[in-house]
Amino acid sequence: MKLMHKVKNKLTIGLIVLLGLMGISTELNDFEIAKNLEIFSNIYRELNTFYVDEVDPEYLMETGVNAMLNSLDPYTTYIPADEVAQFRSTITGKYGGVGASIIRGEDHVIISLPYEGGPAQRAGLQVGDKMLEIDGQNVIGASMQEVSNKMRGQANSSVTIKIARTGSSEPLAFTLKREEIKVNNTPYYGMLEGDLAYIVLNSFSENAGKNVAKALTELKESNTVKGVVLDLRGNTGGLLTEAVNVANVFLDKGSMVVQIKGRDKEGQQVFRTLNNPVDNEIPVCVLIDKRSASASEIVAGAIQDLDRGVIVGQRSYGKGLVQNTRNLSFGAKIKLTTARYYIPSGRCIQALHYKNGKPKQIVDSVRTPYETMGGRLVYDGGGINPDVVVDNLSFLKIMKSFQKNLYLFDFATAYQLKHKTIAKPSEFRLTDQDFEDFLTFLNQKGYTYQTEAEKLLVALEKSAKKETYSEALNNELEDIKEVLSSSRQGELVKQKDRILNTLQRLIVARYYFERGALETASDLDAELQQARQLLTNSATYEKILAPVK
Repeated sequence: MKLMHKVKNKLTIGLIVLLGLMGISTELNDFEIAKNLEIFSNIYRELNTFYVDEVDPEYLMETGVNAMLNSLDPYTTYIPADEVAQFRSTITGKYGGVGASIIRGEDHVIISLPYEGGPAQRAGLQVGDKMLEIDGQNVIGASMQEVSNKMRGQANSSVTIKIARTGSSEPLAFTLKREEIKVNNTPYYGMLEGDLAYIVLNSFSENAGKNVAKALTELKESNTVKGVVLDLRGNTGGLLTEAVNVANVFLDKGSMVVQIKGRDKEGQQVFRTLNNPVDNEIPVCVLIDKRSASASEIVAGAIQDLDRGVIVGQRSYGKGLVQNTRNLSFGAKIKLTTARYYIPSGRCIQALHYKNGKPKQIVDSVRTPYETMGGRLVYDGGGINPDVVVDNLSFLKIMKSFQKNLYLFDFATAYQLKHKTIAKPSEFRLTDQDFEDFLTFLNQKGYTYQTEAEKLLVALEKSAKKETYSEALNNELEDIKEVLSSSRQGELVKQKDRILNTLQRLIVARYYFERGALETASDLDAELQQARQLLTNSATYEKILAPVK
């Protein structure tokens, strides 16, 4: 009886989810809806009653619901009641926890950065600590999501974390009291050489617009500001309204920022700036990369389409879809795609079209041209193309090879063990010897990296073996392999500045937290230096934005 009662409850939840979707899809045939709901209900009941092994009704239902939603697009998702709090924290930037970022190692989840002044930092947890247990439960081999869920909880509740630390022979245990953690969406703002304001925005959570406005206002009050760099690299988005508010910092009141279009006229809405700008004349550069998405693309796209500033970096992600959440019974929610968004030129920058849940890339050759306010050509689909491209493809390939085994992270940890203190962020610099030490560290760890040429050579070797070419050819291939092996080291040297920039930020974060990491090494940041050059050379800046005659 208890099992059947549980089945009925889970069946009710599943039907509510389906009925919620049904209410949105008013054009569906009523008979087809009723028929398929009944079939689904029957299958669910039969499985729970007669399947050879006892099944978990909740797991079974969630699997079915998730498969259904995955057939639409990756952004339409079911949020169970026990995950709603975590979902809400991405919007508000607040959650109950210990205040620490984590990453995944080979066997452990590792603390990558305690938040300055948070419970984890005050208790003595450090970057590089490997999670062993949380409240007595073994978390070796656990996923990041599982560890995150265990670390979070109600403010003022306690949690005990046991860790392994490099340099300590025994595990260490820390008991912390959880607090309401507020993630700062503007973790750094300050001045760059050349009287330039630099503002980092890492998410469009609540008050993003107010925080960017506050940052620029404070910098203008204390300094002579001749230009602004707004850094949206790695910012995957957030609230659409906050995208409008951030754009409003630089755009006149009443400027159209974005329009959303749903299935019907009721789903269409134009969003305009509501307030006077902080500064509508100061030169602006917006930094983006391939992870800049959604709300980041709305801001960058509006700045570009209205010829208000110059976009620098790499092509953005290309997410032009809008999601809304709807409440379900039993505390659950559904987040579903309800519209596409269009920036001021009229273009949608969605990079993928979804049909039956399968993505189809929009190729560059079929992207439709649009015009900015001044007549410059821009294109739809595939994200925002920067006005000034800073190529980092080779570096990204190298970074991917580093990240697999946490080479950068581990080198930074080893550096910290040897240096109890370092200079303040604005003065700290890694040296040529530090770079050589890093290359030695990579060799000791057995680091391997295949260049594109080496990949082609491997394919050629396989082909040569199959077709039994002469020994002379094999000798030639060995000679080429030796040359390419030495050029691999040269590839790392070519990316020396970018590698040092990344290492320096990781090291500084261990002493001065996130703010220090963002302050250091600006001279090694290729995109930031490109923006600085543009903003200190008005002729080049104005030429890019010049109206087309």
